[in-house]
Amino acid sequence: MSRIYPFISRAGMTGILVTLLLEGCSVGPKYRAPTPALAPFHNQVSASVNNGAAPATLDQWWLGFNDPKLVTIVRRALDQNLDLAATLARVNQSRAAAAGARARLYPTGELDASATAERQSLQGNLGTIASTVPTFRRNIHEYTIGPAASWEIDLAGGLRHNAAGARDEVQAAEAESLGTRIIVAADAADAYLQIRGYQARLAIAQNQIATDQHLLQLVQNRVAAGAATRREGATPCSLE
Repeated sequence: MSRIYPFISRAGMTGILVTLLLEGCSVGPKYRAPTPALAPFHNQVSASVNNGAAPATLDQWWLGFNDPKLVTIVRRALDQNLDLAATLARVNQSRAAAAGARARLYPTGELDASATAERQSLQGNLGTIASTVPTFRRNIHEYTIGPAASWEIDLAGGLRHNAAGARDEVQAAEAESLGTRIIVAADAADAYLQIRGYQARLAIAQNQIATDQHLLQLVQNRVAAGAATRREGATPCSLE
Protein backbone atom coordinates (compact mmCIF):
# COMPACT_ATOMS: atom_id res chain seq x y z
CA MET A 1 0.00 0.00 0.00
CA SER A 2 2.85 2.37 0.80
CA ARG A 3 4.52 1.65 -2.56
CA ILE A 4 1.32 2.47 -4.51
CA TYR A 5 0.51 5.62 -2.55
CA PRO A 6 3.80 6.81 -1.09
CA PHE A 7 2.46 10.35 -0.57
CA ILE A 8 -0.42 9.25 1.71
CA SER A 9 0.40 8.53 5.30
CA ARG A 10 -1.13 5.77 7.33
CA ALA A 11 -3.25 8.25 9.29
CA GLY A 12 -4.49 9.78 6.06
CA MET A 13 -5.56 6.39 4.73
CA THR A 14 -7.35 5.70 7.99
CA GLY A 15 -9.27 8.97 7.68
CA ILE A 16 -10.27 8.17 4.10
CA LEU A 17 -11.49 4.71 5.08
CA VAL A 18 -13.51 6.11 7.98
CA THR A 19 -15.10 8.73 5.69
CA LEU A 20 -16.04 6.11 3.11
CA LEU A 21 -17.46 3.88 5.84
CA LEU A 22 -19.61 6.67 7.26
CA GLU A 23 -20.77 7.66 3.79
CA GLY A 24 -21.84 4.06 3.19
CA CYS A 25 -23.82 4.12 6.45
CA SER A 26 -25.84 7.17 5.41
CA VAL A 27 -29.54 6.81 6.23
CA GLY A 28 -31.71 6.32 3.16
CA PRO A 29 -31.07 7.25 -0.48
CA LYS A 30 -30.82 10.84 -1.59
CA TYR A 31 -34.14 11.87 -3.08
CA ARG A 32 -34.09 13.68 -6.37
CA ALA A 33 -37.30 15.39 -7.34
CA PRO A 34 -38.41 14.85 -10.95
CA THR A 35 -38.42 17.76 -13.33
CA PRO A 36 -41.96 18.11 -14.73
CA ALA A 37 -42.27 19.39 -18.26
CA LEU A 38 -45.32 21.62 -17.86
CA ALA A 39 -46.41 24.50 -20.01
CA PRO A 40 -46.20 27.93 -18.35
CA PHE A 41 -49.41 28.85 -16.57
CA HIS A 42 -50.47 32.42 -15.96
CA ASN A 43 -52.35 32.93 -12.71
CA GLN A 44 -54.05 36.02 -14.10
CA VAL A 45 -57.45 36.47 -15.74
CA SER A 46 -57.71 38.80 -18.69
CA ALA A 47 -59.44 42.13 -18.05
CA SER A 48 -61.64 41.60 -21.11
CA VAL A 49 -63.34 38.70 -19.38
CA ASN A 50 -64.41 40.98 -16.54
CA ASN A 51 -65.95 43.57 -18.87
CA GLY A 52 -63.23 46.08 -18.18
CA ALA A 53 -63.18 45.55 -14.41
CA ALA A 54 -60.00 45.07 -12.44
CA PRO A 55 -58.46 41.63 -13.17
CA ALA A 56 -58.80 39.00 -10.45
CA THR A 57 -56.27 36.27 -9.72
CA LEU A 58 -57.30 32.63 -9.57
CA ASP A 59 -56.72 32.70 -5.80
CA GLN A 60 -59.67 35.11 -5.56
CA TRP A 61 -61.52 34.38 -8.78
CA TRP A 62 -64.88 35.32 -7.28
CA LEU A 63 -63.86 38.99 -7.41
CA GLY A 64 -64.15 38.82 -11.19
CA PHE A 65 -67.96 38.68 -10.99
CA ASN A 66 -68.01 42.17 -9.47
CA ASP A 67 -70.73 41.04 -7.06
CA PRO A 68 -70.30 42.34 -3.48
CA LYS A 69 -72.80 39.81 -2.15
CA LEU A 70 -70.83 36.91 -3.64
CA VAL A 71 -67.61 38.27 -2.16
CA THR A 72 -69.24 38.53 1.27
CA ILE A 73 -70.58 34.96 1.14
CA VAL A 74 -67.29 33.43 0.00
CA ARG A 75 -65.27 35.29 2.62
CA ARG A 76 -67.70 34.30 5.34
CA ALA A 77 -67.46 30.66 4.28
CA LEU A 78 -63.64 30.81 4.31
CA ASP A 79 -63.56 32.46 7.74
CA GLN A 80 -66.04 30.09 9.40
CA ASN A 81 -65.26 26.73 7.79
CA LEU A 82 -63.91 24.26 10.37
CA ASP A 83 -62.18 22.00 7.83
CA LEU A 84 -60.18 24.92 6.50
CA ALA A 85 -59.28 25.99 10.04
CA ALA A 86 -58.04 22.46 10.75
CA THR A 87 -55.81 22.46 7.65
CA LEU A 88 -54.36 25.83 8.64
CA ALA A 89 -53.59 24.43 12.09
CA ARG A 90 -51.81 21.47 10.48
CA VAL A 91 -49.77 23.89 8.36
CA ASN A 92 -48.63 25.74 11.49
CA GLN A 93 -47.87 22.46 13.22
CA SER A 94 -45.78 21.15 10.32
CA ARG A 95 -43.90 24.45 10.09
CA ALA A 96 -43.04 24.26 13.79
CA ALA A 97 -41.86 20.66 13.37
CA ALA A 98 -39.75 21.66 10.37
CA ALA A 99 -38.18 24.50 12.34
CA GLY A 100 -37.31 22.09 15.15
CA ALA A 101 -35.81 19.55 12.74
CA ARG A 102 -33.77 22.26 11.06
CA ALA A 103 -32.54 23.58 14.42
CA ARG A 104 -31.11 20.17 15.31
CA LEU A 105 -28.56 20.59 12.52
CA TYR A 106 -26.90 23.48 14.35
CA PRO A 107 -25.15 23.73 17.72
CA THR A 108 -27.20 24.60 20.77
CA GLY A 109 -26.11 26.71 23.72
CA GLU A 110 -27.27 27.05 27.29
CA LEU A 111 -26.53 29.48 30.09
CA ASP A 112 -27.04 28.32 33.67
CA ALA A 113 -26.84 30.54 36.74
CA SER A 114 -27.30 29.69 40.41
CA ALA A 115 -26.91 31.42 43.77
CA THR A 116 -26.37 29.73 47.14
CA ALA A 117 -26.45 31.27 50.64
CA GLU A 118 -25.23 29.31 53.71
CA ARG A 119 -24.97 30.19 57.44
CA GLN A 120 -22.68 28.00 59.50
CA SER A 121 -23.96 26.93 62.89
CA LEU A 122 -21.67 27.48 65.88
CA GLN A 123 -23.26 24.75 68.01
CA GLY A 124 -21.98 21.74 66.11
CA ASN A 125 -18.52 20.20 66.12
CA LEU A 126 -17.60 21.73 62.77
CA GLY A 127 -18.80 25.19 63.77
CA THR A 128 -17.00 25.07 67.11
CA ILE A 129 -13.68 24.11 65.53
CA ALA A 130 -14.00 26.38 62.49
CA SER A 131 -14.87 29.42 64.58
CA THR A 132 -11.37 29.44 66.02
CA VAL A 133 -9.83 29.93 62.59
CA PRO A 134 -9.08 33.62 61.86
CA THR A 135 -10.42 33.43 58.30
CA PHE A 136 -13.65 31.78 59.37
CA ARG A 137 -16.77 33.18 57.76
CA ARG A 138 -20.11 32.20 59.13
CA ASN A 139 -22.12 33.54 56.17
CA ILE A 140 -21.15 32.11 52.79
CA HIS A 141 -22.58 33.24 49.45
CA GLU A 142 -21.77 31.42 46.22
CA TYR A 143 -22.70 32.47 42.71
CA THR A 144 -22.23 30.23 39.69
CA ILE A 145 -22.63 31.18 36.05
CA GLY A 146 -21.76 28.62 33.44
CA PRO A 147 -22.38 28.52 29.67
CA ALA A 148 -22.76 25.17 27.94
CA ALA A 149 -22.86 24.20 24.27
CA SER A 150 -23.64 20.96 22.48
CA TRP A 151 -23.75 19.81 18.87
CA GLU A 152 -25.02 16.50 17.60
CA ILE A 153 -22.83 15.52 14.65
CA ASP A 154 -24.89 14.13 11.80
CA LEU A 155 -22.59 11.31 10.79
CA ALA A 156 -25.15 9.03 9.13
CA GLY A 157 -27.31 11.81 7.64
CA GLY A 158 -30.38 11.08 9.73
CA LEU A 159 -30.82 14.67 10.85
CA ARG A 160 -30.54 15.98 7.29
CA HIS A 161 -33.09 13.48 6.04
CA ASN A 162 -35.44 14.36 8.90
CA ALA A 163 -35.15 18.06 8.07
CA ALA A 164 -35.82 17.39 4.37
CA GLY A 165 -38.83 15.23 5.25
CA ALA A 166 -40.18 17.95 7.54
CA ARG A 167 -39.90 20.50 4.71
CA ASP A 168 -41.84 18.15 2.44
CA GLU A 169 -44.50 17.76 5.14
CA VAL A 170 -44.89 21.54 5.19
CA GLN A 171 -45.43 21.63 1.43
CA ALA A 172 -47.96 18.80 1.64
CA ALA A 173 -49.88 20.55 4.43
CA GLU A 174 -49.89 23.82 2.49
CA ALA A 175 -51.18 22.05 -0.64
CA GLU A 176 -53.93 20.36 1.38
CA SER A 177 -54.95 23.69 2.90
CA LEU A 178 -55.02 25.34 -0.52
CA GLY A 179 -57.14 22.52 -1.94
CA THR A 180 -59.60 22.78 0.95
CA ARG A 181 -59.79 26.55 0.44
CA ILE A 182 -60.60 26.09 -3.25
CA ILE A 183 -63.32 23.54 -2.47
CA VAL A 184 -64.94 25.71 0.20
CA ALA A 185 -64.95 28.80 -2.02
CA ALA A 186 -66.28 26.81 -4.99
CA ASP A 187 -69.12 25.25 -2.97
CA ALA A 188 -70.17 28.61 -1.52
CA ALA A 189 -70.06 30.32 -4.91
CA ASP A 190 -71.90 27.44 -6.62
CA ALA A 191 -74.77 27.60 -4.12
CA TYR A 192 -75.00 31.37 -4.48
CA LEU A 193 -74.95 31.27 -8.30
CA GLN A 194 -77.62 28.56 -8.36
CA ILE A 195 -79.87 30.75 -6.21
CA ARG A 196 -79.22 33.68 -8.53
CA GLY A 197 -80.10 31.49 -11.50
CA TYR A 198 -83.37 30.39 -9.94
CA GLN A 199 -84.19 34.01 -9.13
CA ALA A 200 -83.54 35.00 -12.74
CA ARG A 201 -85.75 32.18 -14.05
CA LEU A 202 -88.50 33.18 -11.63
CA ALA A 203 -88.26 36.80 -12.77
CA ILE A 204 -88.54 35.73 -16.44
CA ALA A 205 -91.60 33.60 -15.66
CA GLN A 206 -93.25 36.46 -13.79
CA ASN A 207 -92.59 38.84 -16.71
CA GLN A 208 -94.09 36.33 -19.11
CA ILE A 209 -97.21 36.02 -16.95
CA ALA A 210 -97.56 39.81 -16.85
CA THR A 211 -97.18 39.99 -20.65
CA ASP A 212 -99.82 37.29 -21.22
CA GLN A 213 -102.22 39.04 -18.87
CA HIS A 214 -101.72 42.31 -20.74
CA LEU A 215 -102.36 40.63 -24.10
CA LEU A 216 -105.49 38.96 -22.72
CA GLN A 217 -106.75 42.33 -21.48
CA LEU A 218 -106.22 43.81 -24.96
CA VAL A 219 -108.22 41.00 -26.59
CA GLN A 220 -111.00 41.40 -24.04
CA ASN A 221 -111.13 45.11 -24.79
CA ARG A 222 -111.42 44.39 -28.54
CA VAL A 223 -114.18 41.86 -27.92
CA ALA A 224 -116.08 44.39 -25.80
CA ALA A 225 -115.74 46.98 -28.60
CA GLY A 226 -116.99 44.50 -31.22
CA ALA A 227 -113.66 44.50 -33.07
CA ALA A 228 -112.87 40.86 -32.30
CA THR A 229 -114.63 37.62 -31.51
CA ARG A 230 -114.48 35.67 -28.30
CA ARG A 231 -112.50 33.02 -30.12
CA GLU A 232 -109.38 35.24 -30.08
CA GLY A 233 -109.36 35.31 -26.31
CA ALA A 234 -110.21 31.66 -25.82
CA THR A 235 -107.59 29.29 -24.39
CA PRO A 236 -106.77 25.98 -26.09
CA CYS A 237 -108.68 24.11 -23.36
CA SER A 238 -111.82 26.18 -23.94
CA LEU A 239 -111.69 25.51 -27.71
CA GLU A 240 -111.82 21.78 -27.14
